This record gives sequence, structure tokens and C-alpha cells, in this order.
Amino acid sequence: MRGHYINALIDVLEELGVNRQDFLRQCELDESELTSDTLLSLAKIKVITQTAVERCPNHTLGLDVGRRLNINTHGPLGYAAMASATYADALALLFKYYKVQAPRVRFDIRERAGGVEVRIDPSYSIEAQPWLTTEFLVTSIYCSTEFLLSGHLTGLEVWFKYAPPPHSLQYAEIFRVPVHFEQEFSGLIISSAVARYPLPSADPAAAQLFAKRCESMQQMLVNDNLPQKIKQILYMSCPDVPTLPELSDRLHVSASTLHRKLSESGCRYKELVAEVKQELAIQHLEAGELTIDEIAHVLGFSDASNFRRAFVGWIGQTPSQYRESLTNTSKKPE
Repeated sequence: MRGHYINALIDVLEELGVNRQDFLRQCELDESELTSDTLLSLAKIKVITQTAVERCPNHTLGLDVGRRLNINTHGPLGYAAMASATYADALALLFKYYKVQAPRVRFDIRERAGGVEVRIDPSYSIEAQPWLTTEFLVTSIYCSTEFLLSGHLTGLEVWFKYAPPPHSLQYAEIFRVPVHFEQEFSGLIISSAVARYPLPSADPAAAQLFAKRCESMQQMLVNDNLPQKIKQILYMSCPDVPTLPELSDRLHVSASTLHRKLSESGCRYKELVAEVKQELAIQHLEAGELTIDEIAHVLGFSDASNFRRAFVGWIGQTPSQYRESLTNTSKKPE
């Protein structure tokens, strides 16, 4: 699971009076791990969750954290969902790329009479609060759904596999749809009408762009090596590219060790930064939504002229020439 989700949990704990630094020390956790470009192991997440329950045993942590995670907190996956044509398309992206954000969680989408089932399995639970991790996931997906549908929730239900927890009355404060306990699975029931609902934020070009970014990130998870890990961090942080010392902090190694390991891998940090910027530049140019100046800005270049020089160095064409070549190719008769 991405570190920024755990950061949301710690923010809630702080509001409940838990000392942040004490909690981090108890969990052997560093602030640098609480970012969107860090994937925390399942073992560490279990320790963090168990410690949170011990610190605040009588609070609805799952609900409180889940409703803080709006669509924007899910990174490129969230933006791709927002830009999808329909809610069903957004669900398809979730199913295809959710491992980019939470590799250990299990999502399943199934057809049913009159609609769709979104089944959510957190893969583990806390004995003291067996509902907590499921609450967190279902609440987060529900809140994102509510945003995507602009409140058009008729035909939506929330299901939970477990019996009503002690705080079940508080569910009505969050879920503005029917809630059912002791069901076959935990997740959402979505009518066909809701699934076909056109999203107000639909943007086909942007959807394709962010889906490509998710595809790249997912491939990096499969290819688990240092250069790919660094490129994943760069994908998540661009245009705010970390310096080598900042990167070494995120990877929990010294700058000299990181430099040595990169050399052993046959690459340099500047080359990885350039690769990511080149890939993102091409994606933006192919999407056709941004001007050259805007692309330069979102990639972190000081001005468009620096971006043009860099792009010519990458592929031997200016950004305008590359975009024009795409237009000419699309106009060729079949």
C-alpha cells in the first residue's frame, strides 16, 4: 500500500491526541516512507494498523481514514478514473490498475442481474477490529464513487460481509445509500443505470494519458529493480523531481550507496530523469490537450525553449515537429 494512505491514518491519530513521533518510533516508520511514491510491505502495514488500534481502541479509524481519501489521493489511477467516459469505464481502470496503489488488496468486478458487483477483500484483518481494514477500503471507494457521480447515487448499495459493528449507526453519516451487513461479500452493488452514467469530468485524451502512466507504473512493479523503482518515484513526483540526496532518503540508503548501485546497474540518475521526462512529454504530445508551453511547465522545465532543446536531444525533432508528424500520420489514407 502507498505510504500516503498510512499518512492519512496518522493524521487521524494525531487529531485524536496520539503523538506523531512516538507513533512513528513505535512502528519503526520514517516520515520519508509516508509518500505516494513509497510502497509499504504488508508486514509493516499490519504493525501500523495493530498499533493504531491499540492507541485508539474505541474510535472508528477505518471510516475516518477512508472518507479522507478523495479521488485525487489515488494518483494517476484517480485522474484516469475522473477522465473516464462512464462510471463503468472508471471501474474497468480500477480493476486493471489497482495494484499500482495497493498491490496486496484484492478487487473483483462481476456482472449480476441488473448491475455490477465490486468486491473488495483487504487480504488481512485485525482481530480486535475485524471490520477496520474493510471499512477503510469500502469507504474510500464509496467516497470516490460519490465524487465521480456528482451525488447521483440512486441504484447504489454498500454491502459488508461482517455483522453490524458496535458503531454501525455511524455508517449513516457517511453512506447516503442503503447499507447491508452479513452479506456474501464486502463492496458495492451498482445498477446498470449507474454503471452507464456519463461522468461530468470525462476527458478521453486525459483518460488515455493517465492510463498509460498507470501501465508504466504497473510494469515497474513487475520489473522490481533499482532503476525501475527510481523511475516509479519520478513518475509519481514529476515535475517535483527529487535531488539525489532526497531520493536516497526515500530509498533509505546513503547518497554514495545509491550512486554506486546505479553505476552497477549501468545507468545514471540524470539519465533516468531524462527517460521519464521524455516518456511523459511524448504522452502529453500524443494526447494533444496541452500546449508546448504547458507541457514544459508540467515537466518541470524553466521555460519552453529549454524543453524544446531537451526534446530535440531525445528524438531529433522539436515538440512541434513531433506533434505535426502525428497529425500527418493520422491524415494518411488507408
